[in-house]
Amino acid sequence: MQPDSDTLHFLEDEGESASTKELVWRLMVVDDEPDVHRATTFALSGVRILGRPLQFLHAYSATEATEMLRNEQDVAVVLLDVVMEREDAGLALVKTIRQDLKLSELRIILRTGQPGYAPEIETIHDFDINDYKTKSELTRTKLYATVTAALRAYEQIRKLDELAFYDRLSRLPNRNKFIDLSEERLASGLHKDDIIAILDIDDFSEINDALGHQQGDRLLQAVADRLKFELGPKVILARIGSDTFGLMGTSAVVDPPRVLAMFREPFVVQDDSMVVTATMGMTKHLGEGVTGRDALKDANIALKRAKKSRRGSFVTFSTEMGSDIRERVRLLQSLRSAVESERLFIVYQPQVNLGRDGDVVGVEALIRWRNEDGTFVPPDRFIPLAEASGMIVAIGDWVLRMSCHELVRLQALGLPNLRMSVNVSQIQFRHPEFLDKLNAALIDTGINPKCLELEITESVAMEDADFMLETLHLVRELGISIAIDDFGTGYSSLSHLRQLPIDRLKIDRAFVSELNQQVSGGHIASMVVELGRNLNLTVIAEGIEDEAQAETLLRMGCHEGQGYLYAKPMVPLQLKEWLQARLASR
Repeated sequence: MQPDSDTLHFLEDEGESASTKELVWRLMVVDDEPDVHRATTFALSGVRILGRPLQFLHAYSATEATEMLRNEQDVAVVLLDVVMEREDAGLALVKTIRQDLKLSELRIILRTGQPGYAPEIETIHDFDINDYKTKSELTRTKLYATVTAALRAYEQIRKLDELAFYDRLSRLPNRNKFIDLSEERLASGLHKDDIIAILDIDDFSEINDALGHQQGDRLLQAVADRLKFELGPKVILARIGSDTFGLMGTSAVVDPPRVLAMFREPFVVQDDSMVVTATMGMTKHLGEGVTGRDALKDANIALKRAKKSRRGSFVTFSTEMGSDIRERVRLLQSLRSAVESERLFIVYQPQVNLGRDGDVVGVEALIRWRNEDGTFVPPDRFIPLAEASGMIVAIGDWVLRMSCHELVRLQALGLPNLRMSVNVSQIQFRHPEFLDKLNAALIDTGINPKCLELEITESVAMEDADFMLETLHLVRELGISIAIDDFGTGYSSLSHLRQLPIDRLKIDRAFVSELNQQVSGGHIASMVVELGRNLNLTVIAEGIEDEAQAETLLRMGCHEGQGYLYAKPMVPLQLKEWLQARLASR
């Protein structure tokens, strides 16, 4: 490739000492022709892109590139020749990058001097190839533009991944990342003698109440820094809760007395000397078939036991503990009784167009549980229990049918296109009769499938990707739309998200509430809206409580919303009256 005369702005030589101090973008050139390496380096040398200079890595074969990518960190873009030592060397390397090396963030630009070897569309899609150019196309300016676009995408993905996988306060991995890392470690079969533990800071809520959340956050940072320094890089350390840390390592390093001894010295927090203690729960049951998620649950059971009886010390999990959770048993019995005595009921919350007309576009069905004494059991307390016990299958089927019948009545008010959104759990999706029951509900109620939407959480959408992808496609074949609920609270592979047959992203209420905070300013909500725009998806926000939030979301490009600003969840009669009044005022 011969550089053309296109004009670029180059930096003056700032000297080696200055460049080594600043962040750089790392670009790898993979090509078997040395002239291509020289031309690429010449075309982009001295250029700043998105505020950073470029650093080049060079590989002259797919084999060499694979080895380099195993050892080099933070490579942002690969400029990859298609034909090298073999005709398919470049495409084979793409598969290695995505499947074996798991480098999902890395942006790949394919270049070829032989157009006949262009990749199939399916290959571009399946392996997230970000651009494809013939070498003759890539003039200096076009190369600059192509690399800039790739780096911008890489930066956005890294930011999203950081939000999804890392705790913003401590910069440690979060709970989901800890589970991923621990499961990778267990899958290797080399760490069966490791310990997985949870460390909880004692009385942290009282520290927050007495000294304020800012001081509490500083204490958490100090604890995280000390643990990271003392435990060393071979231990997996994560912040998995507000005041809890997950640890995985050898029994010699993640030794509870040793770890707890790290709290003997006071923590210096903004000139204050703070003495705190911690409690640990741990499990050694990491044999064959045990997942990181299961082990974390066991450690949590041990932690709860320790918090009750051995505060400031530790408890090791035993199999007997798993069945000794009396409150869960009691609540499960009460839930069964509630189902039998029909104390579960459904409320519906309207969803509106955020545009000027503010039309009602749908309603979301929400389940509620009222006790005999009139008190309510929060959904986030009984729904996980219903899922764990399997009762969610029968409950979910009932909610689906009731909601479809209610949709028929609501559309008869003069809203023929009204949408009904129904939440569906992973347990329901996995039930072998789920699709049959779904189809039966459509047939029995006679509703238009296009007016029914199923909501699944982000974490459910990402678990067992192949199964979910297949099932969601079957749901879409029925004509039903699909929404990802609480988007931004879990973690998503963006390449996988692109494959899902979804129609709508739902911004979690926690990120909507951040719109009123000067510090965060709704950055996550804005990123979700932008992601929806790029994927051509409708975006809806929940938990809108004031006009300022609604106006901000509308400016961002959010399409729909729901929340107390418009209406609280209502029983059918209240909803009917509310809709009639709204229609009459139009």
